Amino acid sequence: MATVNNVISGLTNNTASSAATKKKDDVLGQDAFMTMLLAQLKNQNPLDPMDGKDFAAQLAQFSSLQQLTNLNTSMSSLPTYLKAFNNAQTVSMIGKEAVAKGNVITVSGSSTNIPFSLPSAIASGTLKIYDSNGAEVGSADLGSLKAGNNSVGWNTGNVATGNYTFDITAKDASGVAVTAQTLISGKVTGASFKNDVAYLTINGQEVAFSNIVSINQSTN
Repeated sequence: MATVNNVISGLTNNTASSAATKKKDDVLGQDAFMTMLLAQLKNQNPLDPMDGKDFAAQLAQFSSLQQLTNLNTSMSSLPTYLKAFNNAQTVSMIGKEAVAKGNVITVSGSSTNIPFSLPSAIASGTLKIYDSNGAEVGSADLGSLKAGNNSVGWNTGNVATGNYTFDITAKDASGVAVTAQTLISGKVTGASFKNDVAYLTINGQEVAFSNIVSINQSTN
C-alpha cells in the first residue's frame, strides 16, 4: 500500500509541478509578447501607425487560441497604452517644422511663402489671398508647374499682420481644372488633446494631427 501511495504522491507532485511550469511559461510568453508589441507600437511612424488589420495579424500569430484567451486581462489595457504612446509622440513634435493640410497663412513681415501640392502638372494657375471678411488682398500667378509639392512667395506689401486664407485655381495643358491641395507650414509650438483627438499648434493655429503631412527637424 505504501508503494501505491508513493506512486500516487509522485504523480500528484509531477502534475502540480507541470502545471506550475506551464503557468510560468505562459506568463513569460505573455510578458515577452507584450514587450515586443509595445516596443513595436512605441517605434512606429506616428504619421503611418499600425492599422487594425495589421494589429489583428500580430495577435493571430501569437501561438494559440488558449494563449490569446490568457491575454484578456493584459490586452484590455492596450487602449490606454496606445493613447499614452500617441500622446507622447504628439508632444515630441514640439519644436519641429511641420507641413499640414490647411489654407490659413500668417502674415508677420514683408513677405511669406505659401506651400501647396498638385496632383498633376498645370499649365496655368492663380493663387488668391483673402482677409477675414472675404475680401481679396493679394494674388500670385503660378504659371506652369510640375506635379507634387510647390510653393509661391507673396509680397505682403501693406497688408496688416494677422491670419489670411487662400485658394488656388489651376488648369492643365488641356484646359481641365486641377484641384490643388492647399498647405500650411511652420514650427510646432504646442500640442493639445480634445475628445481623444491630438492637435498641434502651427503658426498659432490648432491643426488636427490627422492633417499633418510631414514633420522635419527645425533648422533654427
